[in-house]
Amino acid sequence: MPKNKVKLNDKIDKKGNKKIKSEKYVSDESKEVRNFVIILLGIIIIVLIVYGVSKIFIEDDQVTTERETQAGTIDYDIVSVGTMLNRNYSEYYVAIYDEDSPQAVLYSSIITSYLNKEDATKVFFCNLGNYLNKDYYVGSDGESNPDARSVSEFAFGDLTLIKVENGEITLYLEDLDAIKEEFGA
Repeated sequence: MPKNKVKLNDKIDKKGNKKIKSEKYVSDESKEVRNFVIILLGIIIIVLIVYGVSKIFIEDDQVTTERETQAGTIDYDIVSVGTMLNRNYSEYYVAIYDEDSPQAVLYSSIITSYLNKEDATKVFFCNLGNYLNKDYYVGSDGESNPDARSVSEFAFGDLTLIKVENGEITLYLEDLDAIKEEFGA
């Protein structure tokens, strides 16, 4: 019996037996479908990983949706230097001081006790610490201008009380004792 002849492309196992190679026929279309499915699964896995990581490390958006909004309010008792001579009252006072100064609580308490009286004249407040009013604040070392009659001439010290009648300044006080006397404190 002749031995099986071995061809060049034949596979032989260790015992010298010839292996039969079975080839599957795979079309180009099925290869493309298989590659598409692999790519699609890869994209889905990447999206799931990114979603999971973002859920772990990024805070929940419920915190931002639960913020409370507060309606803005307008305080009609506060004026700026530029508008303090044109209020809709025929007679009123304007207390001018820096609300951040150490003496501000004292000034405020004097004015509040005056406003609690029945026959009290309207009092407006002007904060010299406000950005719009800073140019008119000369401090305790600077020279104020008690003779000022227009906005461009104003220069205020630490505490000033003016009385306005019909748009004109009729009283200008810078001394705390004189202001207390004016308010009957």
